[in-house]
Amino acid sequence: MKLPLSNTEKILNALVVFLRSLFSKLVIVNEEVLDKAELIIEKQEEKAKDIAFPEPTKKSFLICPIQGMDINGKPLTSCTVRVSSILDHSGTAIDPGSKNRWGKNAKNQKVKAFNGEIGDGEPSAEVPYGYTKKTLAPFFSSNEINYVGAAGNGDKYGPTYYLNYDGHAGYDFSYPKLTSIVAPASGQLRKAAPGDDLTYGANWNTDHSFYIKHDNGYITWFRHCEKLNDDIETQILGDFSKECFVEKGKVIAYVGKVGTGSVHLHFEVLDDRKIIVDPYEKQLWEA
Repeated sequence: MKLPLSNTEKILNALVVFLRSLFSKLVIVNEEVLDKAELIIEKQEEKAKDIAFPEPTKKSFLICPIQGMDINGKPLTSCTVRVSSILDHSGTAIDPGSKNRWGKNAKNQKVKAFNGEIGDGEPSAEVPYGYTKKTLAPFFSSNEINYVGAAGNGDKYGPTYYLNYDGHAGYDFSYPKLTSIVAPASGQLRKAAPGDDLTYGANWNTDHSFYIKHDNGYITWFRHCEKLNDDIETQILGDFSKECFVEKGKVIAYVGKVGTGSVHLHFEVLDDRKIIVDPYEKQLWEA
């Protein structure tokens, strides 16, 4: 025989029923919320698949500064332009283990290219010195660049067996006098004034050095040119404070040998900190 429930027991039973009902509703509500949230996420993921996100900004922005055709009749590129001397990565300012800068102060009887090849064997017969490999073989046999070297009187081997030059700060492109030089990228061109050149201490008056300041902060330097394009020369003349906007691919100057013994264009690239960088190592070439 059941005893009648007290008022307290009735209240407790009612409370238990209420709490069970409440928790079951909360579970249902939470499951519905989760279901809705998952549905929203799935829809957003589907939308994301259809969105064309932009590719990361490429560093490459330079075209070959020499205007001409390769042996196959195609426009010159960074891979087909004739290179007689490379930027030396050994014992120079670009070498992490060196405190030297460039030129005479950075000669260590060793030349290192951007691809890791090293010339530290026999020297060339004439200054500035290039060096062979210790195990004799031509440089850039994999055709990373069109390395032609520079023939010297008295050299024992062909020009591609010497890696030029010890302490060299840029790339030499070997082409005949008055070959057209084009702007590798758009920017403001200036003749180098005394004090502008922190690499060799040269200027327009000593070796016809000039440079272009580009919008991305890089600066390209050009040395030994015969002259500037007439339109540019007319705007600048002898005023080193003047600059002239030049458009990418347009003729800006002509190859020469002012301030040097051989006809070629000496080309350098400086980053936004005004530090020389290797455009091949940094993949700054568009083509």
